[in-house]
Amino acid sequence: MNRVAVVSLLVLSPSLAVADSVFLKGGGEIKGEVVEQRADAVVVEVGPGRITLPMRNVVRIVSSTTDLGLYHSRAAALAARDVAGWLSLAAWAQRHDLATQAREAYERVLDVDPMNADAHLALGDVRMGDRWLSAAEANRARGLVEFEGTWMRPEERQLRLEERAVAAQESRAVREADARAREAEARVREAEARARAAEADVRAAEQPAGSNGIPYPYVLGGGGYGGYGGYGGYGPYAPGPYNPFPPVVAPVEPLPPPPPPAQVRRARTPTGGWVTDVRRGRPHDQR
Repeated sequence: MNRVAVVSLLVLSPSLAVADSVFLKGGGEIKGEVVEQRADAVVVEVGPGRITLPMRNVVRIVSSTTDLGLYHSRAAALAARDVAGWLSLAAWAQRHDLATQAREAYERVLDVDPMNADAHLALGDVRMGDRWLSAAEANRARGLVEFEGTWMRPEERQLRLEERAVAAQESRAVREADARAREAEARVREAEARARAAEADVRAAEQPAGSNGIPYPYVLGGGGYGGYGGYGGYGPYAPGPYNPFPPVVAPVEPLPPPPPPAQVRRARTPTGGWVTDVRRGRPHDQR
């Protein structure tokens, strides 16, 4: 089936209760009455109003009997001054959730009979004296004002505005206090960072020139650890005023004097043998 046949215009007779279902490419469906079709779009009346659909989004149009179609069929059959007929049709439209069409029918009644109580009450009008007023007009006549969809006395509206202003001011004060607190915390962190940087600069300035950046008590230098050998290149204490520990000097015991050279003496015994006498420090004569 070609596209022209699928989306062909449905010519509806007012005497027929015929409407349409418009199927869309995205999978949706719109039910209503096709009132106009062009090469690029189709206009559908759906009860509350009319919508225009691009033809590129339409898959097909299927005719069916709907409440909207029945309303148009019955309205076309009524005479313009048939008050009872329009009242009956308006009540039927209300029962079938056709609010726009029901209002249209009641307004037709008022065109013929401006003081018709049934039509005024159905439209929400209020009678004040010998006049019928809309709900808004009646509220204004009572001295009420509308505020955010609600009717109230002017002093109540003023009270709500003042309460809202106070709440807004308190909220603004809270936000400003939070902002000041965050700013103070940021300043404290910045001051602490500057203090740490200053301490680091002081420590760096107190290091000796030849320390190569190594903190006390180790400094670069020749020799051994503490002058006693072992870990060459490092001494136990850094010279200068920053050294908090005085050097510890162990007492040195004096070495004993070396012994005198030994003296050896040989002598013959009465039996004819020899005896050797070794004395340190002095000779010894075995006689």
